[in-house]
Amino acid sequence: MDSEEVENVSGLIKVYRDGTIVRHPPTFVKASLQGEGGVASKGVVLNETLGLWVRLYLPSSHLPQQTEKRRLRLIVYFHGGGFCLFSPAEPDIHNFTLKLTESVGAIVVSVAYRLTPEHRLPAAYDDCITALQWVSSHAVDGGDFERDPWLHSHADFSQVYILGDSAGANNAHHGVVRSGGVEAWSPLKIRGAIFVQPAFSAEKRTRSESECPPDAFLTLQEGDACWRISLPVGSNRDHPFCNPWSDGAPNMEEVTLPPLLVAIGGRDMLRDSNHVYCESLKQCGKSVEVMVLEEEGHAFYALKPHCQSSERLMERISRFISSSPSESVIDVTDAAG
Repeated sequence: MDSEEVENVSGLIKVYRDGTIVRHPPTFVKASLQGEGGVASKGVVLNETLGLWVRLYLPSSHLPQQTEKRRLRLIVYFHGGGFCLFSPAEPDIHNFTLKLTESVGAIVVSVAYRLTPEHRLPAAYDDCITALQWVSSHAVDGGDFERDPWLHSHADFSQVYILGDSAGANNAHHGVVRSGGVEAWSPLKIRGAIFVQPAFSAEKRTRSESECPPDAFLTLQEGDACWRISLPVGSNRDHPFCNPWSDGAPNMEEVTLPPLLVAIGGRDMLRDSNHVYCESLKQCGKSVEVMVLEEEGHAFYALKPHCQSSERLMERISRFISSSPSESVIDVTDAAG
């Protein structure tokens, strides 16, 4: 191994000049069919060759031994981590997803997409599309995927939402855009998307990037390092994957997006780019709700899950999702038969 280190992401990933990648051993939390805090979870492999899998979360009231038959809204969740870190089994992400499932009362599909730098973008975007294809396969007869009984029996495919935080929100944005917009997923009905502190940037620094304090949870140096090991080789931060308004980026006026809720941290380095994202989408005629949590930095909902801002965020997500009335209150036995 060439001992010259060329990239270091918070000590968790080190990249050496000869291409060697050294990762700090991750921490995993096992899924639990018995349930944690009223929520059961399990893993499902979608593509063993690619290492693509999901973790499903279901309110325990809907387990087979229970009598609840109401179909549930479905959330497809893409976790953050700078494109290069974590999975649905990481403790903070797992706990956030448990809380999301319980608070909203939905089935959640948490996607373990391929990570950079081993798999540079657009690999994660392709995995986003594959995960949505798997979910969509449950809404039609036939298909190339094996059906999961939790989704088949309990999910309301007319009430689907996409949620992503940080890099996961970037993944979700590009996954939907690259697939041709939400209309491409019929008969699956994507009713809305929630993006929490979405990761976008550009070569020109925003004020919040330039003024980011060195003790922030996400610093400018860390953000830049994540982009360098994630974007296609030879690209800079004006690549459309990073800057969706740069030359060569899709024309958002031509893409059908669902209504959006975007949560912004007032002390997050990404806040200015988040505001630009929201205002630009509004100018393209998109429906965008903005929630600003003035006192919060990046990933506060994972670092401080019980703080007032985290509770407010979860309440706003629940309200956004519940504002669209369910079309399917269906007896499970009828749906399965």
